[in-house]
Amino acid sequence: MRFLTVLLNLSALLFLTSRAAAQLEVTLSLERDNYVSLEAIEATVTIKNSVGKDVVLGGPSGTTWLNFQIHDTSGAPANPIRPLPVQAMVLRSGETLQRKFQLDRHFYLSESGTYIIRAAAYFPELEKYNLSRPMRFNVQQPRPPRWQEVFAVPGERGYRRFQVFTFNDTTKSYVCLSVVDEETKMVMSRTALGSVLVDKEVQPALDSQKHLHLVYMGTPLLYVYQQIDPAGRITDRKYYLASKGVPKLVKNPDGSVSIVGGSLYDPLLAPQTKPFRKLSDRPPGLGD
Repeated sequence: MRFLTVLLNLSALLFLTSRAAAQLEVTLSLERDNYVSLEAIEATVTIKNSVGKDVVLGGPSGTTWLNFQIHDTSGAPANPIRPLPVQAMVLRSGETLQRKFQLDRHFYLSESGTYIIRAAAYFPELEKYNLSRPMRFNVQQPRPPRWQEVFAVPGERGYRRFQVFTFNDTTKSYVCLSVVDEETKMVMSRTALGSVLVDKEVQPALDSQKHLHLVYMGTPLLYVYQQIDPAGRITDRKYYLASKGVPKLVKNPDGSVSIVGGSLYDPLLAPQTKPFRKLSDRPPGLGD
């Protein structure tokens, strides 16, 4: 009888614990499955309060209540750089909270390999962390650049190098840009600029202000134009169709860069596709 009582109490405890843990739901999503070393890796954490009452989110002993558990396939954890910038807060009953974090600012993730990640949110009432489902992502070293050029930084001392290369994700290929300090060889920024058809030409051109201009095929019908400043920030983006010839970058005598050919395309002004008419529909203008 005593054994049965202990078993029932243990079962009830396990049931209540699993139920409460499930009611503070933690989900995690990543933009892609594959990244290039030193590229920004953004994770989105969503927390839903289905407990049935307001919950105070705060970590034990004043520590952060939200963190990530990251390790490689051997089980070795990723070394932390700095804690996540989250503060104690109240999550109202039924409320959903969503935050984005740049993982490479908080963990060393520059080594090539496969990483497993979970988001962990502390639930003070149970004194435990609720975990999201694990996700995998891969970090790979960049391919040799398809184009590169050294330039003097306007208004500053020193030189930088633009490097344009491509890499493959699970279903897409991307054109990427590295900005490298030419003296120290340190990567100042590395960014995936957009999806690209890798068997097509990528056109780069540097203007007199040391802005990089790029044209590449984003889809079988659409060309992408981007302008990037010396720090690697995208300052302009346009889209072109090849209805008036393939768009080409041209360097002008004054040092500026312009586009010749192609027709400008605005996705926001694209005509909406009309739905197919059912056989039972009457032509316009006819009554019942």
